[in-house]
Amino acid sequence: MLRRWWFMGALRPGMPAQRRWEPSKEEQQRVLDEWETARERLERLVSARVTAVGDVLRAAELPVGGGGPDAPRPGGDARDGRDYAWVLDAFQAAGKLLDEAADLPDLAAAAVLAERALVRFAALHARRAGQPAPRPPERCYYNPLHAAAESGGPPARKQHRQRARRRTGPREAAADRRPACPSCRKAILAGQQPDVLPALVPVKVSRLRTARLLVPYYSVPQQWSLWSVSACGAYGDEWPALVLRGEHRRRAAAARKA
Repeated sequence: MLRRWWFMGALRPGMPAQRRWEPSKEEQQRVLDEWETARERLERLVSARVTAVGDVLRAAELPVGGGGPDAPRPGGDARDGRDYAWVLDAFQAAGKLLDEAADLPDLAAAAVLAERALVRFAALHARRAGQPAPRPPERCYYNPLHAAAESGGPPARKQHRQRARRRTGPREAAADRRPACPSCRKAILAGQQPDVLPALVPVKVSRLRTARLLVPYYSVPQQWSLWSVSACGAYGDEWPALVLRGEHRRRAAAARKA
């Protein structure tokens, strides 16, 4: 997303106030220009993803179980009803986020919720057809819009696992700490910054001045964002309901007042 985190040194905890970096007007404008460019690009991408999911959901029909409409199905109608209601709520929340996004993580969450709705619908479809449900992909923690996360995967036999554990260095440990797509994992193993999804937040850079800076989305305080602890809605089922109640707008307003 953005690889130039040239301002992050100013945000280290414990830096004395008199030595803290303060951006010039030109540097602040550079941040805002980068953010606007990323927003426009991301909005086009997410809009296309949400539209594609909507097309599938509108065209698809849930099959009746193999034994007829009255035949018992594993999980029962109550589970089917809950899952279908969640699919509809998640897709509606994705559209709401796309319309009301205040920052890049809101747009990312719109794509994540829409795609989770499609995966949940496919699982419901498979269950009613008596087929194995597809396994939801694990999202990249550093940018949930990346390819699915991969796991380093321990060796099969115990002695191999023990040898691998002894060989693990700090970079390998860092790469295994969070789910990461192949590209982000490769960057971490090379000692580089992964391609992190940024968020625009107010940061106090002097006693009298606050600047808007780009920071990793997962570093945003929870009172300002729904997405910093959920990988943009990738984990947990509560996010569609919170979005439909307008919680994303309330937290964005709290950030603007900071």
